[in-house]
Amino acid sequence: MTTSEVRDDAAPPAPEVLEAAPRPVDRRVLRTLLAVGLAAVLAVAGLAVWRQLQPPPDFTLEQLQGAYTGMVRSDGTNDVSTIDPSRFTESPLRISPEACTPLFASTVSNQFPPAALDGVSTYWLSGSASSISLFTVRYADADAAQAAFRAVGDASTGCAGRTVAFSGAEGPGRVAPVAVTAPEDAPEQVAFALERGSGQGRYALHVLRLSNTVTWQYRYDTGSGTYDPTPAQQLMNGMSAQLLAVQRAAAAR
Repeated sequence: MTTSEVRDDAAPPAPEVLEAAPRPVDRRVLRTLLAVGLAAVLAVAGLAVWRQLQPPPDFTLEQLQGAYTGMVRSDGTNDVSTIDPSRFTESPLRISPEACTPLFASTVSNQFPPAALDGVSTYWLSGSASSISLFTVRYADADAAQAAFRAVGDASTGCAGRTVAFSGAEGPGRVAPVAVTAPEDAPEQVAFALERGSGQGRYALHVLRLSNTVTWQYRYDTGSGTYDPTPAQQLMNGMSAQLLAVQRAAAAR
């Protein structure tokens, strides 16, 4: 018998069989993968909730300056300046009743708030009919700003309807509350006016608190008749939108 004959008589090798069914999954590996995935989802969700619960960041002076960059006059100009507390050298006016001092110390009396750090300001002139000063002062933290704002709010309530007198040439006036019509999600605000004698015009003030800042809008209005707070509210709505946009951008970093 030859070698070739032996090879021909040998049984052919068995064909390979492919298994169509999948191999059984290791349940321990599957549980581990599910646990890792669930932990990752919970971590992401927890981070999102944590960020939402965090208080908004306090404003820096640079951020305030950025917010005021967009506050331009109708002629397209922008006269923004940084408030230097050391430049407030005038003696304060005596205000009577003294309980009404928080309403006018930073405006009629031209005093820098003693607890504030610095700030930013701008202004508009509308001929001889009116002028507008808008300024935001920055405090060390939100609690300090809240205390300053609360003092103004309490004084505006307690002094409503009362006549306030000032030392010097500034004439007296009666404090009148002004309605705030800001959106529901806007920062807390209070508004009031000082109605003075015939021919002396009125002072209209609108105050807003956001985080560690307090913003004052101070208007001198020579118009007669009932005061219309709509333009003042519109300006404050625009200012609060600017501040909130800057704050959200800072929080997203």
